[in-house]
Amino acid sequence: MKKLLSLLITPMLFFSCGGSLQKTSSAPELSADSSVFERNGLVFDPFATEPDSPLGIPFPNDLFWNSTYVYFDPSTTDNLETKALYEAINQLQIKGFSPNTPIFIPLIDSIQLDVESLKSNLKIFDLTALALCSSNSTFCNLIDQTERLEIIQEGNYIKLYPTKPLEAGHKYAVVLINGIKDVNGNPILSPQAFNKLEEEGKLDELYGALSTINPNLNKDNILEAFTFTTADKTLSVSDLGSIKRYLESLNQGENATLTISGISYNEIENDYRSFDLGNTTLSPLYGVLKLVSSDNNLKALISSGKFPAFDITKLSELFTKINLGETFDINDYVKFIPIYFGNRDLYSGSVYIFQHGLGGSKERVEALLQDIQLPVVAIDLPFHGDYTKLTENSTFECSEGKCFLTSNVVQDRLNIYQAVFNLRLLELLIRNGFYDLNGDGNTDIPSAVNFLGISMGSIVGSIYANYGTPNKVVLNVGGGNFVSILDRATNSLIESLLESVGVKKNTNKYCMLLGIFQLILDPADPVYVGTTNLTNTIIQSAYQDTVVPNVSNKALARKVNFDSYVQIESPDPNNPLSTVPGWYMFGNSTYWVNHAFLLHTNVENYPEAKEHLDVEFLQRAQKAAREQIYNFLSN
Repeated sequence: MKKLLSLLITPMLFFSCGGSLQKTSSAPELSADSSVFERNGLVFDPFATEPDSPLGIPFPNDLFWNSTYVYFDPSTTDNLETKALYEAINQLQIKGFSPNTPIFIPLIDSIQLDVESLKSNLKIFDLTALALCSSNSTFCNLIDQTERLEIIQEGNYIKLYPTKPLEAGHKYAVVLINGIKDVNGNPILSPQAFNKLEEEGKLDELYGALSTINPNLNKDNILEAFTFTTADKTLSVSDLGSIKRYLESLNQGENATLTISGISYNEIENDYRSFDLGNTTLSPLYGVLKLVSSDNNLKALISSGKFPAFDITKLSELFTKINLGETFDINDYVKFIPIYFGNRDLYSGSVYIFQHGLGGSKERVEALLQDIQLPVVAIDLPFHGDYTKLTENSTFECSEGKCFLTSNVVQDRLNIYQAVFNLRLLELLIRNGFYDLNGDGNTDIPSAVNFLGISMGSIVGSIYANYGTPNKVVLNVGGGNFVSILDRATNSLIESLLESVGVKKNTNKYCMLLGIFQLILDPADPVYVGTTNLTNTIIQSAYQDTVVPNVSNKALARKVNFDSYVQIESPDPNNPLSTVPGWYMFGNSTYWVNHAFLLHTNVENYPEAKEHLDVEFLQRAQKAAREQIYNFLSN
């Protein structure tokens, strides 16, 4: 922020004396239906620099950084994990956050803006593409990327959520143009401090670039404009291992040096591949399959209904011991967890894998057995159900999903990789005839293995579907772009995560935290590594979902190449839904649908939406969704 302050001449102090136009500069945020101003306007307050201050200038913003690269001072924290993460990010030498980072633009007030005027007069331009366009025409179509963003007003903030990632390592300009009005027809105000920068010529270079896009983009027509740059790389799984070893050395009182290499966004899909190589001879995944296939004791244990959940962070150590002929205790590397088998008596050659959501367990599938009368196998996510530790000999245990998605984003990413690896291995074991699918005492080799994931199981499942070979895939109430879930969700299941971090929403610290979170989680985010197969996938979403918001549903759907949804406004179990692969949205503006509607219609779990939830409608939506899944997977 010092970079920004250096641009502002001394007379600018006048504008901040006694407080700024920003209602949230020193006062608590007001509710969306309250107002102390007659008109709304944009905020540009460079003096709101404290970490816990409400955001004073748009975020992300090149003005946040005092140097060429993103820098976090490790000396500002005593927490070793945070310190190590800061050091790792600093070594990346990136010029901004993830291309997936939401954009926040502060407003004076919560007076509602006219949606159409806002969407018509807000643009995001790729300045890097603009510079390259003259020599390479393929970049010309990348200049205007406004369609990649979902524009939403939340109280006294305009928020832009990428439903398709922006380009990595590119510089962008966000431009708000004259014509934006509130619902009362009043034009919104341009910020005083920003106008001063215009008068001083500080924005001439930016305006010169914008005028080449459209001559009308000049200081007479622009309310506010700002630039930011996206990261061109993030931390690799190898870097995560380096951080872990670095912390172990520090905790043992040893001198240690952290060395980070990073991974380019162009190579991001290869990060999980370090556990699941396309070359099956070198792949750790197929190494595990070979290990259990060649050991009669392991094979017998697995065939009895156990799943061998190998700890992915210890695979390298395990195979080193195997290759060197060293002895080892297999229980140091694997946790054997029970598999749930359902509808075995209905087996006729195909089976589907079920993956539950955050805080659930494999037994959640029991709610579906009657309506989806197909044989199913299910396993727990890490730190859920019977899978409370990562190896048999591990001393660390955690249950009910409390350790799966936390403020420790490094571990979160590894947890997602672990869950994907488990699904990949489960599919291979099923296809290779390790399990008795019909309960007759003999193992079976199915003709088809399908997949159904709910919530977090859908998020993990979309990644599994990208690397695996399920015949058909149903992704129920899943999403992409993790921080859009964190920021938009209003259910306590997600809000409690932010509370545990101890940051207040829409502050400088909060925005920085979102930027860090998404940067680290990108290699495990469906928008980068989810399935793109629109020929075998159905996505089911809940209208006004308060856990995985619709903007996040859209990010997932766009990755699968579904640009729009089929709205199920009046579900009728007597009129079956289409089973054509696509994106289906259950509910409407009058009748919302609860997040876990496929499993239950208990509206008490959703107090934030209770007045919009009608049990009779939910029951019909549930029945229709289940019937659609049954018809899709059985044909």
